[in-house]
Amino acid sequence: MSLHPEILFHFTDKDGLLNILEHTFKISYARERIQGKNEIREFGIPMVSFCDIKLSDLKDHIDKYGDYGIGLNKTWANSKGLNPVWYVSKNSEFPDGFTSALNALYRQMDSILDDKKHKEFNETYMKFMDIYRYLKNYEGELKRSKEVIKNYRFADEKEWRFVPSISEEDILPFVPITKIKTKKQKMEYNNKINHLRLSFEPKDIKYIIVKDDHEIIDIVNHLKMVKNRFSSLEITQLQTRILTTEQIKTDM
Repeated sequence: MSLHPEILFHFTDKDGLLNILEHTFKISYARERIQGKNEIREFGIPMVSFCDIKLSDLKDHIDKYGDYGIGLNKTWANSKGLNPVWYVSKNSEFPDGFTSALNALYRQMDSILDDKKHKEFNETYMKFMDIYRYLKNYEGELKRSKEVIKNYRFADEKEWRFVPSISEEDILPFVPITKIKTKKQKMEYNNKINHLRLSFEPKDIKYIIVKDDHEIIDIVNHLKMVKNRFSSLEITQLQTRILTTEQIKTDM
């Protein structure tokens, strides 16, 4: 039996869950920080993140990321090109070595005068840069609202990500961290990609998670209101897939 489930979960707040059920996933810029022995690299990446965690192990994740979530099957995830992140230790040689190699490639590209060769080299360089969008420190600081958790083990999240193609036009694959430091700055960049969606169908949903029992009816009523998304049969099926965080924390 595999140590990993056949479901990926995404957690949010109540409004976030209602919006996902109605509009599917919006892509948004997340602030990322990759620390090595001597260097720290920070930037923003457009993405949607999920965790590859069994229901019975979700308790701690819910405490960090919210009481509301949705679980979708991995067949859907694979069809959409989601990928597990690559966890790297800040104490290994890899993070700084990778950054150094990319800097060397950039300097080499900068010296190419022929336009065609420069374009070809840039395409190759961006494919290497794309790896950055799937890197995460094995352990580091987790910032949630006003709370900072030291030595948080990100690897416990078993994160998967959807990121738009590195070659997709009119979308910045990276944003300097100085451009999205504040909530207002981040919102401005997210508005620029507001048209992007990571879509799913009702059949892809394995679980819907709410905080407690009295909110189940809110979700069912919301599904009924979203007439263009869910049929009566699909709503009936989804009602059987609604769990509460209270159940997860006490019964699993």
